[in-house]
Amino acid sequence: MDCHVHSIGSESIDTILKGMDSAGVDKAVIISPYPSESRGTDTFPLPKPRIGVTRYMEFTYPDVTVEKQKEVVEFIANLQREAPDRVIGFVWLEPRLKDAVEILEWAVTSKEVKGVKMIPDHWYPYDEFMYPVYEKAEKLGVPILFHSGILFGFKDSSRFCRPVNYEVLLSFPDLKFALAHIGWPWVDECIALWGRFRSYTLRELGRGREDIRMFIDITPGTPLIYRRNALQKLIVYGVEDYMLFGTDCRASRLEYAKQHIERDTAILRQLIGASEETIEKIMSRNALRFLDIKL
Repeated sequence: MDCHVHSIGSESIDTILKGMDSAGVDKAVIISPYPSESRGTDTFPLPKPRIGVTRYMEFTYPDVTVEKQKEVVEFIANLQREAPDRVIGFVWLEPRLKDAVEILEWAVTSKEVKGVKMIPDHWYPYDEFMYPVYEKAEKLGVPILFHSGILFGFKDSSRFCRPVNYEVLLSFPDLKFALAHIGWPWVDECIALWGRFRSYTLRELGRGREDIRMFIDITPGTPLIYRRNALQKLIVYGVEDYMLFGTDCRASRLEYAKQHIERDTAILRQLIGASEETIEKIMSRNALRFLDIKL
C-alpha cells in the first residue's frame, strides 16, 4: 500500500491503475490537488508577517476559494468511485477557509472521501482556529495526514511543520493522524513525539498499545544517506506497528513507486535485518489499520 500519492487534477483512472500495476501497488492513498493554482510556486509573493498579527486568513492564497475546494473534492471522489477497491481518496484541505469544517463534513458524508491531508503553510497545528477541524475529523472518524519537517516550495513554512507542534493533538484522543516524512530533519523529535502519544495512551488514558492514535509516514524526506538510520531508530523504539509506507509519487507516474518499494524493503531486510512480519506491517498491514480497512 502506498499511503502518500499526490494528484494534480488531470489524471485518469486508467493511467493511475496502470502505474500501480507496474509498481506492484495494490492500494494507494491519493490526495486531491491543493485548491489553488498558485500553491507551491514562488511567483506569488506572500505578505510579510506583521508583529502581533495572528489572523490565519492573512496568508491564504488569493485563488483559494470554497468553490475550488469543492472542485478538488469532486475530483478525488470521482477517482475513488471508479476504483473503490484500489483508490483511497484524501482531500487536501485548506483549513483557513471559513467553511472548512462544513466542507470536510460534506466531503466525508456525501462524497465518501476517506481522509484529510493538510500542510501547515503559515499556520501552526496548535492554532485555536484548527480545533473545530480536529473535532470534526475526530467525530467523523477520518484520519488526517499532516506534512511534517522541512517544506519545499512554500516560502518560509518549515518552522510551522516541526513535529512537536502536533503535541496539541493529545487533546483529541480519538483523532487518528500520521506525520509524513518522519519529520525530516527532526526525525528524533518525531520519534519522541510518538513516544509521548504512546505514554499518554497507556498511562493517562488507560488504553491498550493498539489504541495509539499517532502513526508515522516514512515517505521520503530523509535523504538516502540517513534513511537506514531513521528506519532503524523507528523500529528499535517500538514504532514498527505504526510505520506507514509512502512514496510521494505523482498519481500519473506511479510506476516509479517500484523504486521506492525495492529500496525500502532492501534497507529493512538486508541492512537492518527486519523480519518478514515487520516488513509486511510497514508495507501494508499498518496502513489497513490506519484506514480502518477490513480485508
